[in-house]
Amino acid sequence: MQDEKKKELQEETVEKTDEEVQEEVPTQEEVEKKNTDTEDEEDKEVQEETVEKSDEEVVDEDKDKDNDVEGEDKEDKEETRSARTHKHININTMKEQRFSLLRAIRNVAENRQLDNVTAAVCNEGMKEMRAAGLNTVGQIYIPTMETRAAVTVASEGADVVATDLYDIIEPLRAKNVLVQAGAKFYTGLTNSAQIPVMTGSNVNWAGETAAATDGNVLFNNVTLTPKRLTAYVDISKMLLAQDSVGVENAIRQDLINAINSKLESTILGKAGKTANQPAGIFNGKTPTKVTDFEGLVGLEAKVEEANVLGGISYIASPSARASFRNMMKGSKGTAQLAYMDGTLDGTPVFSTSNVEAKTFVVGDFSNLAIGSWGGLDIVVDNYTQAVNGMIRLVVNAYFDAALIRPEAFQFGTFAV
Repeated sequence: MQDEKKKELQEETVEKTDEEVQEEVPTQEEVEKKNTDTEDEEDKEVQEETVEKSDEEVVDEDKDKDNDVEGEDKEDKEETRSARTHKHININTMKEQRFSLLRAIRNVAENRQLDNVTAAVCNEGMKEMRAAGLNTVGQIYIPTMETRAAVTVASEGADVVATDLYDIIEPLRAKNVLVQAGAKFYTGLTNSAQIPVMTGSNVNWAGETAAATDGNVLFNNVTLTPKRLTAYVDISKMLLAQDSVGVENAIRQDLINAINSKLESTILGKAGKTANQPAGIFNGKTPTKVTDFEGLVGLEAKVEEANVLGGISYIASPSARASFRNMMKGSKGTAQLAYMDGTLDGTPVFSTSNVEAKTFVVGDFSNLAIGSWGGLDIVVDNYTQAVNGMIRLVVNAYFDAALIRPEAFQFGTFAV
């Protein structure tokens, strides 16, 4: 009996287990549906991850762009700042890059290499002289440009600040009595220069339909050719060791004085024309002896008879001007001094020791031509005055002079 009950219980348990197993095992449709759902969920997750990633990449790209823009702005600012700094440096450099003749002489005297600024100025001076067809013999070349312009120093990218050192011609003109009296000063000449001179007239009266007649006009030329003018200035080594504006200006002025003195003494001298120097305006002239105001007036009348178009002036030696100052005009009782306020009865008087004592010239000085070629060529001589502790500067410049119309001048002298 017990065995039968036990057997029944086992069969029920087996049947139940089979039913549970059948319930737990999914059908084919359920499996397929489950797989489909799983794939959809996985695709959805992948898409969400992709969207999230894309959003992150966009944000990152935007950040990169912002960084690029900021980088470009930063670079632009750096370039602007660099440009400003470079400009600032150039301005400061230009202020420091002033040409110093004193420094140039010192460098040559001490056998040191020329600095960039000095070399740049010397190159400009050399170019100017070569353009004028001249040879260079010195170590320092100073251009005589009338218009002040900066000279570029290529190795430094800065400019040499132009100073009045370039403008040698202006202080030379200011000091030269010939130019003060009205002489024509030609600068920047190249090779030979011809100045036309016209005599006669091509203007005549004629009838309404009559042909113009020949006025016997004659043309001639006055030729100026470069001639080397040499002068020298001695400078002590103690002075050369200084470094001040005063010493610099003193050396420049010494050079101008040396050139001017030689130029004036030659033009106002008696020497004849040669291949190396121009003729003096007193050459071949016998000055008229004057003793009173009437004699002076007579000389002025002869100048006016030559139909001069410019103003008349006197250039006299200091002793001749002293005679002017002691001269009376008019008759007794109404006599007045002829010389007052630097004029002789209203005619300007210029004085220089480069005219022979007691001698003077009166005329229209616009009929005197003076030509200048190139710049200054300076030789630094360490040996000639070495025993005296001096350095000699030998200055070479190129000038010429000639009278355009000799009849526009009269010459006089006072009895010694």
